[in-house]
Amino acid sequence: MLKRRRLGKTSLQVSEIGLGCWQLGGELNINGVSTTYGNVTKENAKAIVECALDFGVNTFDTADVYSLGQSERRLGEILKERRNDVYIFTKAGNVLTYTETTLSEWDFSDNYLISAINRSLKRLDTDYIDLFQVHIPPESEDDFRNVEKAFEKIKSENKANYCGVSIGNQFEKGIELIERGLVDTLQVFFSLLDFNASKKLFSVAKKHNIGLIIAEPLAQGFLTGKYQKQTVFPKNDLRTRFTRDEIKTKVEKANDFQIFVNENRTMNQIALLYVLSHDVVSTCIPGAKSVEQLKSNLTSHERKLYPNELEKIKEIQQKWQKTT
Repeated sequence: MLKRRRLGKTSLQVSEIGLGCWQLGGELNINGVSTTYGNVTKENAKAIVECALDFGVNTFDTADVYSLGQSERRLGEILKERRNDVYIFTKAGNVLTYTETTLSEWDFSDNYLISAINRSLKRLDTDYIDLFQVHIPPESEDDFRNVEKAFEKIKSENKANYCGVSIGNQFEKGIELIERGLVDTLQVFFSLLDFNASKKLFSVAKKHNIGLIIAEPLAQGFLTGKYQKQTVFPKNDLRTRFTRDEIKTKVEKANDFQIFVNENRTMNQIALLYVLSHDVVSTCIPGAKSVEQLKSNLTSHERKLYPNELEKIKEIQQKWQKTT
């Protein structure tokens, strides 16, 4: 059974590995641009979530834009009879456009965010969200005020128990949000390949007891060991956006960690163990498109990374920094 960690200063005892649910909504293309990781059927989505529950996952992260709400709909339907046993996190603020000039626009107005959570509640078929997150950090002072106003209203009306922001790799924005006292949690990119969050953000989050949710701990699948330099992603996979050089660089860096793979540990398990070796991390939320992939992720806690191995990982990462 998966271990639990407290989500910062909240009362939530989250499974240290949760489930990122972007892929559960299935395939979606807008104006010829893929917005998902390919097709996942309704039946596959149900099998993945039920397997996660069997392993003790109690933390599920989605967003209103994932397959234009289909991820929320499927998740709500599957979890309806288990609602009191799980935590549902969702996000809003990202308005998809997929025009020739921009993929999306952002709306931080309090009216929009409040209407967005109302729509999410309906799609998820629930009375409340455990954690409501803005999908990107606010930019202007007006944005900050609007987000604060929205969070206060959402909490006062019991539509969400806690509120946070998904900052991606905008770490300075994350620090600003913490120091303003605006968030209960932050969702942040962090992995063996994208480790800069640990330099300053982690210490600030720990000082203020802010819960950290790690998104993309497998670096969009590049830390699974499945991909090669010559990999060509199918047209219905959003990773077609990566250039050939970007894919090559990601694969080369990921291959540096093959020295830790053995008959008892796979690459994805090593990647998740690395993330969870940081005690400031409350949970990580890798996605999975199959039950087999999910099981491999969820058995990571049965393995170990030893202190000397963590030191070697740091040496590899420092080597990259010296060459860039």
